[in-house]
Amino acid sequence: MNSPATRHHGFTLVEVSIVIVIIGILATIVVVSYGNWRYRTADSTVKNDITQASSGLSSYVNAHDSYPPNFAGINFAPSAGVALTLYTNAPSMGVYNNLTPDQNAQLFLNTCNANLNGLYNTACTFAGNGGGAKIHVKGTNTTNTNWLSPINQSDVSLPYGSDYTAAVNAIISQFQAQGGAFPVTVSGSSAALPTPTEQPNGPASDYCLEGRSGDFPDLIYHMLPRDTSPTTGACPANPNLHYYQ
Repeated sequence: MNSPATRHHGFTLVEVSIVIVIIGILATIVVVSYGNWRYRTADSTVKNDITQASSGLSSYVNAHDSYPPNFAGINFAPSAGVALTLYTNAPSMGVYNNLTPDQNAQLFLNTCNANLNGLYNTACTFAGNGGGAKIHVKGTNTTNTNWLSPINQSDVSLPYGSDYTAAVNAIISQFQAQGGAFPVTVSGSSAALPTPTEQPNGPASDYCLEGRSGDFPDLIYHMLPRDTSPTTGACPANPNLHYYQ
């Protein structure tokens, strides 16, 4: 016969409810902490990319008395998840020959960002790898499109209105004018572009370097030649600066 001291009983409904509430609170803390960590990491990555690229531009102008019209010459490629665009006052764009598949994909990605990042903070980034490699077009106005590798010219479309149609047409025409070729094979890795075979027909004396996070559209920074650190926000309006990458 069991004594009262050894009698067993289950959890009450109140005890179970308390345990569930505690688990829910702990799960919320973990999710919020992870989200904050991702945001801080993305913020740091964008600012670091802009700072490094700006340093390369400074070294280049000291050696050549002109800023490069693109990242060629400073041997720089942005980090994964960072949309980086260089605007200069060079009078024409460079043209490339014999690009590797990764360089061809990088040129397409750069052209994508140059023409889309003014539309509702849209950013183009590499995503996936192997058979799932793609260019992810992400933004804050319902744009969430994947162009799967290999990307044919007919695949490059965004059904979000006339502004996006015009931007897509500009992406295609500028990409091909710079020596890019379809289909675009994406590996998911960034690649530094070589020096253009055909150089712009004049020097560049000014630039604005703009960086965005593909995962957090509100993370936008820019740097001008006189800046010592990234400034929050997109490049200020300047009709003399254009994309020539």
